[in-house]
Amino acid sequence: MNSKDILSKVFEITRDPRDGLHFLEEFKSLSPESFALLFADANTLLESSEALFSDIKLLFRLELYPILALEPESIQYLNVFYPPTKSQTSRRVGFPYHIINISDHIRSEVKECISSKKIPIIVWPNDTIHLDAFLFQIVDALNINKVIQLHHDGPIYDDDTGKVISLIPTGEELQNFKSEFAVDETDRDLQFITLAESLVSKRNQAKFSVVLTSPYTLLRELFTVKGSGTLVKKENRITHYKSMDGLDEKRLFQLIETSFRKTLQPSFKDSKFTDLFLEESYQGCAWLVQTEFGFLLSKFAVNETARGAGVGRDIWDLISNQTLPLYWRSKPNNNINKWYMKVAQGIEKDQNWYYYWLGLSQHQIPEIIKLLKDMPEDFIPN
Repeated sequence: MNSKDILSKVFEITRDPRDGLHFLEEFKSLSPESFALLFADANTLLESSEALFSDIKLLFRLELYPILALEPESIQYLNVFYPPTKSQTSRRVGFPYHIINISDHIRSEVKECISSKKIPIIVWPNDTIHLDAFLFQIVDALNINKVIQLHHDGPIYDDDTGKVISLIPTGEELQNFKSEFAVDETDRDLQFITLAESLVSKRNQAKFSVVLTSPYTLLRELFTVKGSGTLVKKENRITHYKSMDGLDEKRLFQLIETSFRKTLQPSFKDSKFTDLFLEESYQGCAWLVQTEFGFLLSKFAVNETARGAGVGRDIWDLISNQTLPLYWRSKPNNNINKWYMKVAQGIEKDQNWYYYWLGLSQHQIPEIIKLLKDMPEDFIPN
């Protein structure tokens, strides 16, 4: 298969080529050793090795090199069923690999392995070091911001709805979640939450996350905004600004442009907001202007990579509580319209725009729609 065929295969699985291309570009921009760390226990590998190795093979052929952390029993399994050879390391597993023992030289060994075009497999010495310390040693040495724990039972599910619990931020929300468990240290979900909380605390970076998912949905986790598993990350820190003081204007406008995939008009960059809600690492923002009718939500922008991390949800919670009445418009082809329809009080449409409002009196709506309709475009036409 050539690169185009491989991409087609990946996007056939993820069913999301647009977001898939974005994430592929994002991953390619990283140093190869910083892409992702995967951990699977021995039982998961035994039950799901074919699915896992198939996905790693596709990643390898896209020139992405996930670090695979395994227990000693899994290494024995590999040696028996996928014995390395001198030339190809292992034809049967589907990709070349090299087994590495954890050490102070882990970074140089992994980089050498990847430069030889092999997948690094690192052995967890589980009799001498706890799992969180072992994984963090790799994360810290290789500057990795995504850890994926693979388990044959998949992510954590809500007992009442049966749906996947997709996001658990650290802090109060995570503590409340932990308090629902019985005191049972063997509970798989509790073990994962405890591990993830430890790693997120040690890493202490907004972009870092730990995910629990199935080996059968690894590509969906990597290449879609929604993901496929239960993600634990540092709670989002949103700051409310009343002026540009202390802001990096270049990063702010770059966030808006990359989120909309359009270039801003110079006139917008010269304009002023009255209120700005901004995530600390410039992953999302809401640009608002106070008017006689309430607050105009001029721009609601979330970096594509951060859309599955609750940034947009947290910003929306703040503006919907602090800046009412609220009104805004959106292009008909904007993917966020489906969500806007759920959170808005009302909507009106024409061929150019969808108009939304929240907390407005009925008699104000015609004036609001006229105002929104007459506003100039803020982006340069493609």
